[in-house]
Amino acid sequence: MRTAGMSTAARRARRRAGLVIVAVLLGLLLVFGFALAYVQGWFGLNEGGTDDAAVSTAVPAPAPSLAPEDVPVNVYNANAGNGAAGRAGEALRARSFDVLTVANDPEGATIDGVAVVRHGPEGVEEAEVLRDALPDGVELVEDGRQASSVDLVLGSAWEDLAEPGDDESGATDAESTEEG
Repeated sequence: MRTAGMSTAARRARRRAGLVIVAVLLGLLLVFGFALAYVQGWFGLNEGGTDDAAVSTAVPAPAPSLAPEDVPVNVYNANAGNGAAGRAGEALRARSFDVLTVANDPEGATIDGVAVVRHGPEGVEEAEVLRDALPDGVELVEDGRQASSVDLVLGSAWEDLAEPGDDESGATDAESTEEG
């Protein structure tokens, strides 16, 4: 680099161009570093400075405020076999549920799965309390009723509930013998 024959103005212009290039490169490096840190999750731009995923997993689900005796239940047999609704009603009474009606399904539904709990908008919490006392595979279905009562409609895969003292989870006799 020969600067001996250059004028002072030319040297200043070359020096200024070098400083501008260095400043632009430093700016690009800073932007790239910020983008990398954001993608890696080192910090976020949401309000409060917390990660949304961490907030949603840290909040526990509210516990149901209803006890089983506060849940009015109608037990209907859709295609679970003779006497299944009666046995299910007795098992629910033993678990302190308020069993109102035990009969064949008045809607004439055919349930291929374990069971369905029908409820209205007012009975969502009641339906969840009942479902928690039943084996896996029970579905919640909202209908248009205004009452907080729920209907347990037994399907073809329904198996009788275990005795309340045998298994607190509400699993069937077959399930509890397979696990234990």
